Amino acid sequence: MVRALLALLAVASLLRAAPVLAQEVGDTYCVGGYEGTPPGVVAACDMPAVRVMHEDWHYHCWVTNGQECFVCFDEEDSTCESKFLRRNQGTWSRADPYECARLFGERHGAANVVEHVINGEPVKPPPGPPPVQLEAKVERISPGPYTTGDTVTAVGAVRDEQGALRRVTGGTFRVTDASGHVTEHPGTVQPDGTVEARFTLPATSSARIEFVPVGLPLAPGETLRAAASEARELKVEVCGFRARVVRPAVHEALVAGQSTSLSARLFDAVGQVPVSTPPAGLSLAFTVQVEGEPPTTLSADGALSAAWTPPASPKPREVRISAGGRAGDRVVCPAGEVSATVSDLGLGFDTSDLPRTCYVGLPCRGAVRLVRPEPGASRQQVDSLLANPKVEARMVDTGQERYRGAPKADDRYEFLATYTEVGAASWSLVFQTPKGPVAMPAHEVQVRPQLKLELQAELDFGTVAAGTPVTGACQTLDFSQSQGAEEHRWELRAEGLEGCQARPVLYFRNALNQDDVRGLAPSLGIDALDPQARRLEICLEVPRCAGEVSPDPAVLRVVPLTPEFKAQEKTVRLRWKVEGRNFLGCYGAWVWSSLALLGFGVVLAGFTQPARFPPGASIRVAGSERGIRQSAAILLQACPGSAPGFYRDARLGVHGDGDVNGRTRNAPILLRATRGAGVVLTGTGPLEQQERRTLKWEPVTDLARGHVPSPSVLYRAGGTYFKVEL
Repeated sequence: MVRALLALLAVASLLRAAPVLAQEVGDTYCVGGYEGTPPGVVAACDMPAVRVMHEDWHYHCWVTNGQECFVCFDEEDSTCESKFLRRNQGTWSRADPYECARLFGERHGAANVVEHVINGEPVKPPPGPPPVQLEAKVERISPGPYTTGDTVTAVGAVRDEQGALRRVTGGTFRVTDASGHVTEHPGTVQPDGTVEARFTLPATSSARIEFVPVGLPLAPGETLRAAASEARELKVEVCGFRARVVRPAVHEALVAGQSTSLSARLFDAVGQVPVSTPPAGLSLAFTVQVEGEPPTTLSADGALSAAWTPPASPKPREVRISAGGRAGDRVVCPAGEVSATVSDLGLGFDTSDLPRTCYVGLPCRGAVRLVRPEPGASRQQVDSLLANPKVEARMVDTGQERYRGAPKADDRYEFLATYTEVGAASWSLVFQTPKGPVAMPAHEVQVRPQLKLELQAELDFGTVAAGTPVTGACQTLDFSQSQGAEEHRWELRAEGLEGCQARPVLYFRNALNQDDVRGLAPSLGIDALDPQARRLEICLEVPRCAGEVSPDPAVLRVVPLTPEFKAQEKTVRLRWKVEGRNFLGCYGAWVWSSLALLGFGVVLAGFTQPARFPPGASIRVAGSERGIRQSAAILLQACPGSAPGFYRDARLGVHGDGDVNGRTRNAPILLRATRGAGVVLTGTGPLEQQERRTLKWEPVTDLARGHVPSPSVLYRAGGTYFKVEL
């Protein structure tokens, strides 16, 4: 959200080629509506139809009439305050975008210009634009060749049919590898309104990169051609070497129109070990990208050098230079890009030490370093120019001159101011020379209120039953009484948890609208708070069974990561009591499910374990010895009641009348199936068996414990004769 606001605050002149309709002096400002949710919005006063009337147009502050909020733009001055607000005291007052978000929510008025004044004269709101089709584009990808693991920088933008840039509040880069797998990388809004992201190339042979803008305001009659840009195709290869640009140097100032030497050195595949002798078949080229112009490719000679003449640049512009190519069948990948500056006078500005945000009541400081060309003819020319007594340097802070005088010997110009109100400042450094002015691009600084962190003294989770789900034990870490909390990054650290099984976690809904939890020990970083819901849900992961009480040292440390406010770190006491559960309460589900499974196994075994009669086992029964020879064999499994029972082996009774069936209560002889012998004879008897050689009848003595019948033996029980055949 903060990055989105930076996009709103930055100044980038759209349609620079268009004629300026009014001289940028005097009583000039614009108050208008906006599109989106504050503070990440695009204002009506920043739409192309208004911006074309102003060259040095920038956001200055938010204002309110008590019913809704608006955004005020002015020139390199503060006429939003000095003219508009003072003229309308009692009706209009300053507003804070975050408070606007909380009080009024989302508004859609990007075409609504409330008041527009140029040089004291009201300007009618411009008519609605004719139908315009906007298009998302991948503006730039850091030059290749590429290999897996390379870090690629991609820049996306939305432009109209004339190429004018349209601001967005965010954007994502969609990367599709050769297998079709898609990853998305959120980008950061840049001061000029483009979106930039850095990501690592996956292991693949090719990649397609698309830019998907987020929060694009559409004025009446405007449409977006497609939700995503056309894809840029990248070929991903295996690097054999790396080429590093060694001339020009990083941040070097180049003179437009003067030939500049480009030089590179060759390194191994990881860019560490220099390659002294270029490999056979080496073909190297420099890619030169001047801000606002298409890239240029220059072939390198055998010494890995090339000559390039920078184009005319009345104002300093960034130049990015890289080198890459091939060496036979091997690829030479760039070892990064070198960023330099080009201008007609050879002056550049290093603004890396300038802040983007300052705070009301605190000193706001930053430094600009004037960059001169490297020693040589161009350097002598620049040194001579700056030594001219007619050259004057001016430092301007939002219309107020902070310095006027001769160029400083150390080329360092320091801004220092303390602001009393929320808004935006515009810093600029201008050199008036006999050859014309040279100005650094206006640097916008948003002025925000100081952080005042207010949190509750403790988070008491109360008494929680062991095994409670994480969402069942939550407390709100409330930032609502704090000032500016939503504008900072945070670190949460849970400490003093030694010996605890319970753990505090952050609970939230992720981008896929799914429940997500993140641990707070040892620490967790928070990028931003929701400005309309300044709170975090802290929940407790409790043990499944054991009980415990939070120790006295258990605390949550809330640390702002903004250096100016690290001293405002707060310590929030953590309290909880976990009630343990008895054995059944803790393991009951497991115990009962185990018992149920065991019971099912017992029942299943009761039906499957009992022995059955062998399929071919049979019996012959007759009333006499002679009748056995004439009787038919009866399969035991075919006899009534021959099936086994629940935990009961199959058994049949041989009755005195010659019947064989499942009634065994009064049967003198029983046939019982066994797993080992197949069939055994038991019963009360008496039972006799005929000795095969003597044909004499002898009593069966082991009937009580189970007699294993022999297929060739004839048995007699009273007047019933039978043979068992297996």
